[in-house]
Amino acid sequence: MHNIEFLEYVGIFAFAASGALVAIDEDFDLFGILILATVTAMGGGVLRDVVTRSGIPVFFTNYKAIPFIILGAAIPIIFRGRLKHSTIFVAIDAVGLAAFFVSAAIKGIESGYNLMLLLFVASITGVGGGILRDIIAGRKPEVFKSDIYCIAGIIGIFFLKLLYPILGYNFAQYISLTIIFSVRMICYFKKVNLPVIRKIKSTAISKDA
Repeated sequence: MHNIEFLEYVGIFAFAASGALVAIDEDFDLFGILILATVTAMGGGVLRDVVTRSGIPVFFTNYKAIPFIILGAAIPIIFRGRLKHSTIFVAIDAVGLAAFFVSAAIKGIESGYNLMLLLFVASITGVGGGILRDIIAGRKPEVFKSDIYCIAGIIGIFFLKLLYPILGYNFAQYISLTIIFSVRMICYFKKVNLPVIRKIKSTAISKDA
């Protein structure tokens, strides 16, 4: 198993746990927890394969991910959803995010994708499952309202695209993985977020009768 493939399975585990945590928050039953865990872990990859017409999505032809999904869903069930703000969980999730972004980007580069398609493929693989999770749970997608998350992945992919012709895939992918993980964790610890633009509340002006 290649290092990047191992990290992908770490990401599947973390994303499945994330889906299970949201399902528990929303009072889903056991079946609902497993479904939301699966959608979160594999939804981005399925969307990527459908959009890029890559044939049958990998999830339906390779069953190696299933034990990691079950394990990822089981941990929040055992701990009754208390891992959501655990630093260890955030770190594991950041490893998975980096692995998903980089592995998808490398496949995109090998397929000759231009920069826009490359960024789309990497982003939808990295955060698509989380967006589907929040839509199914009736929430505003977290990726659009808090945390430097997708942006961390995009920064790493820019460096991958820039460095791989010079350093080759191996060195470039490790640098990109490190950048994504570091940006995500630094922003988490420093509580750095993108600004939220709020509309100005209009005040009613009363007129004398």
